[in-house]
Amino acid sequence: MKTPRLYALLALLLMAGGVTVQAQEYPSELTTIYESDSVWFNTIRNYNDKTFLAFGGNQEENCKVLKMAYNGDILAEAPIPYKMSQWRHGGFYNGKFRYAKFRVDDNDTLPMLCVIELDPEDLSWTYYPCQWECLDFNHPDNSFLYSEMVHSVFSKDGSLLISYPVDSVWSVNDREAMHLVKFDSQGNFVRERIFDSIPFSLTNQFFSAPDSLGCRIILREPGPYKVNCYTLDEDLNTIAVVEDAGKVYESHPYISGWIGNFECPHFVRLNPYNGLTYSIGCEGPLSKDDAKADNKSRSDLDVFMRVFDEEFAVLNWDWGIINPRMNDEGYGMAFSPEGTVYMMGWMDVSFAGSNINDNLYVAQTDEFLNKQHEIYFKPTGYHVIPNTIEFCPDGGCLVSATRMNTVTGYRDYCIYKITPEDFVSVEEAHLHGLAVATAYPNPGGSTLNIRTTMPNARVEVYDMNGRLIHSQAITENVTAIDATDWVNGVYVWKVYTGNKEVENGKWIKQ
Repeated sequence: MKTPRLYALLALLLMAGGVTVQAQEYPSELTTIYESDSVWFNTIRNYNDKTFLAFGGNQEENCKVLKMAYNGDILAEAPIPYKMSQWRHGGFYNGKFRYAKFRVDDNDTLPMLCVIELDPEDLSWTYYPCQWECLDFNHPDNSFLYSEMVHSVFSKDGSLLISYPVDSVWSVNDREAMHLVKFDSQGNFVRERIFDSIPFSLTNQFFSAPDSLGCRIILREPGPYKVNCYTLDEDLNTIAVVEDAGKVYESHPYISGWIGNFECPHFVRLNPYNGLTYSIGCEGPLSKDDAKADNKSRSDLDVFMRVFDEEFAVLNWDWGIINPRMNDEGYGMAFSPEGTVYMMGWMDVSFAGSNINDNLYVAQTDEFLNKQHEIYFKPTGYHVIPNTIEFCPDGGCLVSATRMNTVTGYRDYCIYKITPEDFVSVEEAHLHGLAVATAYPNPGGSTLNIRTTMPNARVEVYDMNGRLIHSQAITENVTAIDATDWVNGVYVWKVYTGNKEVENGKWIKQ
């Protein structure tokens, strides 16, 4: 059992009126390389082996970009031009970072749609207005809509492709057309294409094709589970269609039915290092009798990842734990040049008003999503809401997150660094407040799930009188224990490898 941390005691004393704790202070567990009470980072991107770029802002205010070393040293910073804060869909072109921006205010001095280009060397900005006047935009009435619904893809030649619902049919036919438009590297209109008769579009599923010149888009056809993936060339001509894209079936005592159908929010992203495509999103086990799973609540959803080959056929898939952010746009995953894939989510999520417990889950896999390590971060005294993840050249990863003190309500923003040792050493993980096994859902009911990637492990469960009531070997990533006949109350679980106890915790049955 790990020693109770000082901040838990301080929190109790504070509630008793004995000690005053500064609201901005958080315990030093996970290595924190940046903290701010005003700037949260919605994008972190590697620049080279020594530096990365962090794009931040707060509701279009305090917008800035930081050039940082991986130890947290700030090497340079610059404001982001007003109303030009970072979109998550961007990439490097000729050594400069490019992203697209759709402006949501009615300001004639700035283009409504433009390409922003950042020079990472001196953090200088250039922007290229796109010829949006020729498009079917209904500005400014639907400006907020487009800030959420316009998605972009950059080709390797610097050209920009965007997808969005066609304005002229939006209010009449309820999203029955998708508009694709291409601009060259200077923002000049090149060509367009309209997909019509689409009952429902999934606009965040617009992504690069493996040749990096064309694009792919996933559109839903009539009927449940009917989503098709269209591969387009650089002239926006369809060259391939995959029907029932990403559809997989799982048969398991606790999961039975079709899963992974892009029915829930997903993001799809091309891995630039191996040419494979990955998706991440929220998904839940769906029964064959209830294809749409309308009886499922949001808390039933788990992180779900897939990897696709060049023809967009599923090569493999895997589960994470509990929920990624419902509006997550692909930043719950990251890729390293060496083939490591990172999967991020948040744990113990409740959507019942103030009873929200946000924690961090990170998995490390190979390029085919075979699990290598999982770690879990459950701080005491504050919530952590993860936002984005990026790999580090040393083998670890960076995570940007929002933190909230549960006593004072104070909120700030940070960048964590998870070291490669955190993934492979139990002692190092514990030193940074990380767990190598977890129990969920907690509180739970008839099933206690023990999740760990520790090899040669076993789990033991004790009641509060210290009596051993269950023991079994752990042979899978998730071990489901039938707790139907257990009385309601608190139980202690312990995970061992050999004779060594590596993790423990309390589980509540109610």
